Amino acid sequence: MNTIPRALRALLGAAALAALVATAAQAAQQATQSATEPVTIYAAGSLKAFVGLLAKEKGPLAGLDLKPTFSSAGLLRARIEAGEKPDLFLSADMASPRKLAADGRTVLPPTAFARNRMCLYAPRALGITANNLVPRLLAKEIRIRASAPVADPSGDYAIEIFDRIDKLHPGAGKILRDKAQALRDALKDEPQAAPADLFRTNKIDVMIAYCSASATLGRQVPGLAAIPLPPALDPAPVFGLAVLADRPAVLRFALFLLSERGQALLAAAGLIPLLDTTYDSLSSTR
Repeated sequence: MNTIPRALRALLGAAALAALVATAAQAAQQATQSATEPVTIYAAGSLKAFVGLLAKEKGPLAGLDLKPTFSSAGLLRARIEAGEKPDLFLSADMASPRKLAADGRTVLPPTAFARNRMCLYAPRALGITANNLVPRLLAKEIRIRASAPVADPSGDYAIEIFDRIDKLHPGAGKILRDKAQALRDALKDEPQAAPADLFRTNKIDVMIAYCSASATLGRQVPGLAAIPLPPALDPAPVFGLAVLADRPAVLRFALFLLSERGQALLAAAGLIPLLDTTYDSLSSTR
């Protein structure tokens, strides 16, 4: 236990980490018999690339049959609360795993497994930068897309961004919340429209979303800029894991997420590993 870095112990929580480590030996011993059992995963849509990499991984995950379902984390949590029983829930926040734990639906305490940053996405032609983003967002003609809060943690983070802006520019928060809601209302007939399509068809000007999407959106929409929010405005999302079944294959998968290899795959998918010191230095400036 002492070989686990102090920062990781602090972020994960001693109880959650101890519980996962305690199951590692059992999972290894019974890995063969459970290798053919599907591991059902409910995961936030922002984790598609990461789960895709996990599905191709060999070594400790060899033989695991992953069955992922992707949607907004808030909606997935509601499905679990309604009685659906995945083995694991990978959320884009900690609130949903904590809610499931409080309801007695998890077999281990909720655990952080990844971090992210929030970005503004906009065509470079609009000239939005980290230095002028507040007045540009407030400009009447700028249409702001943000996910619906509660249903999607990204929407909750957007609301927090607006609140942080409001502290610096009183009254701005309400204007931004109203603008985002107005665009959601305007697009209510196409709720599943891909962000790239909305940019290509000129239905949005700015989108607030995770920075981990920058590589994909950059390929899909030429000329699109990803502007990381200044640390003072960034909610610094922490993604959480809820373990809902105690089968060895499930526990083995959960432990792999926290391993060096698992964290390297997170970075390859554009997310931020738990022990990324650059991220820590940025966050400490807030």
